Order: sequence, then C-alpha cells, then structure tokens
Amino acid sequence: MQEQEAELIGMHVGDGTLYRTNSGSLVWEIRGSVDEKEFYAYIAHLIKNVFNVEVKPKYRGINSYGIQTSNKKITNFFVQKGFRPGSKVYTVGIPEYIKNGCIEIKMAFVKGLFDTDGCVWFCKNNTKYSYYPKIEFSFASQNLLNDLFNVLENMNFRVHRWQNIRKDGISFKICLAGFKNLTKWMKEIKPANSKHIDRVEKGLLNKNKIKLKSVSKNV
Repeated sequence: MQEQEAELIGMHVGDGTLYRTNSGSLVWEIRGSVDEKEFYAYIAHLIKNVFNVEVKPKYRGINSYGIQTSNKKITNFFVQKGFRPGSKVYTVGIPEYIKNGCIEIKMAFVKGLFDTDGCVWFCKNNTKYSYYPKIEFSFASQNLLNDLFNVLENMNFRVHRWQNIRKDGISFKICLAGFKNLTKWMKEIKPANSKHIDRVEKGLLNKNKIKLKSVSKNV
C-alpha cells in the first residue's frame, strides 16, 4: 500500500461517506466547512496522484464544501479496502492492513484522520493565556477509539482516552496533551489542513507570552 492511499483511507474513516443513490450508483463523498477550500484542493490533488482522476471540489450547501464522485476507480478502491455503503459512524475502526502496516503507513492514515476529524486547541492551564496544546479526537465508535489509541501508543505518543456521556449518547475521546506531543505530531504526522496549522502557530505565540511573564517575575 502507498502512503497516499493510506492517507485517503484515514480521510474516509474520518469524514468520508460511501452510499448508493436511488438509481443504484455508488458514490463517494467527503465534505467540510467552506473555510477549508484549500484543504479540499489538496484532497483533489491526492486523488489525482493515486487514481489519475480529476475531481473538482464544490459547494455542497450554504455552509459546506467538498468532493462528490461516482468514478468507479475511486468507489471500487474503498470497497476493495473493506468499506461498505451505508453508515459507519458507530462501527468503523482502523483496517487491519493499516494496523499491521509499516510506520509510514500508520502515520499517513493518522494524518488523513486528523485532517478531517481531529482538532487542536490550547487551554489556559491556570494562566491568562491559551497556551497549552491539546490534540483531540471524538468518535461515536468505540472500535475506532481503541484502534487509534493502540496505534498512537505504538508510535510512542503519550495518549489518554475516556468516555463522555451526553444526553444524546456516548462519545469516545482521545487526547494528546503537551508540547512534546505537539512537536512530535507536527514533525511526524505533518497535518495538511491549514486550519490545524494556523491554530498551532497562533497558540504557540501564547507560549512565548507565558515565558516572558515568567522572566519578568524573576527580574
């Protein structure tokens, strides 16, 4: 398996959909915010590299943007990789060929999953600045939670997981906290979605404020 294929599989597990239309056509779709046009251009480029197929991201509603295609090279790829049409929200996990793959395949998969279904944010951690980084995932599938936890631990990340009970059900969460995790993440996973990259750059500016504050106290 190529790394770019693994990345696409990560994207599909995170935010992709495979479904049949009323006419019986099989469709693959992935969509997100209208603010992520640059990222969907990146996905289109990835698809071109893997399948030699041109797809054009479009508006999929007032507030959503993404890719929709019935190209058989693309839809057959996901079927052959073990995905079936229909909802996968509560049952999806990481395929065995990813879990048993080399480190580069695992990193590419995690990159695709994070770019589509992960987040990074900075908490105040008892200060006035939002400076302390947390990389997080939230899933409806416990299978995906456990699979990702094991993959990340095997990649030597420090990972925490827990259940969050809400009125509408249970969500399963993973968190990688701290600067060591963030530095390793940006170096090895290398996110492609600019919303994550921009948030990290802005958050790290606040880290400098904390350092300056500590220095000023010691003067």
